[in-house]
Amino acid sequence: MRRVLFGVLWLLAFCAAGVVAGVHTPLHAPLPARLHMPLIGLAAGLSVFGLAVWRNWLPGLAKAQPLRWGVWQAVWLLLGFLGMQLVGAVGFTILDELITHQPVSSAPASAAGLVAATLAGYAAATLWSLWYINRQGRAKQRDGSPTGFGWRSATSEAYKTAALLAGAIIVLVMVLVDVFPPNLSALKDNETAKLFATPGIAALCLLILAVFIAPPVEEYVFRGGIFAALASRLSPLWAGLITSALFVAVHAPEKIYYPPGFIDVGLMALAAAWLRVRFNSIRPAILLHVLYNGGLMLAAGLSGGGAS
Repeated sequence: MRRVLFGVLWLLAFCAAGVVAGVHTPLHAPLPARLHMPLIGLAAGLSVFGLAVWRNWLPGLAKAQPLRWGVWQAVWLLLGFLGMQLVGAVGFTILDELITHQPVSSAPASAAGLVAATLAGYAAATLWSLWYINRQGRAKQRDGSPTGFGWRSATSEAYKTAALLAGAIIVLVMVLVDVFPPNLSALKDNETAKLFATPGIAALCLLILAVFIAPPVEEYVFRGGIFAALASRLSPLWAGLITSALFVAVHAPEKIYYPPGFIDVGLMALAAAWLRVRFNSIRPAILLHVLYNGGLMLAAGLSGGGAS
């Protein structure tokens, strides 16, 4: 019954998307020809729905089967996490254009609009990543071994260690800023800094995203899913090193205007990987990430940088 309900909902969603796409497809033709476009869109929606069902791509409809979790799954998880941020942001922008009837290219995007698109993109990436990882089942989620996702409780010692590591890294950040003062004029070109310069509720939403939402999501993706996938083929040491390198690469756009920032984000990634293996849980790494991002937010007024 559950699969039938999900099937009907997915079918309606694909049909509606096809009809909407057909209605809004620009076509310079007589009216009778234009009236066929919604039907063509409906047919396209049904075709895509059939393909998705056949390939077991739809949550709620996929047949229960043993799922591999190896290097290729790590690649797809990372690409999906990044790609869905783009899809969500672009999708929000298109929806905003349809609602306001104002082409995006007709005027520069407002700061609030950019913030909203950023939030929409991260929401899409979060939902997709949770679905992709959680297909492995609850046992895999709570497995604290290197090949598990490590979503389990940890000892008080683990959280104390995470807090100490976060404090040490924040002290290092302050030393780096003092020894290598950032170029404030160059930092103005940092897209993250521009977003955080947005006044009002938009900046508050970004603050909540950076400090309280992004850390658990990114730890679940990197030190949970990607680390476990790599550890199924490599040693925990190499899995931690590669995962940390990927994490730094993903955050390169935020650090490129202040190269010393790569040092602290790299150390944070390595410390999170060490906590993951040492305490068989990603939750201490989440605390480390929260405190690290919060510390960077305190320094943002001086450095103009963003959180990771």
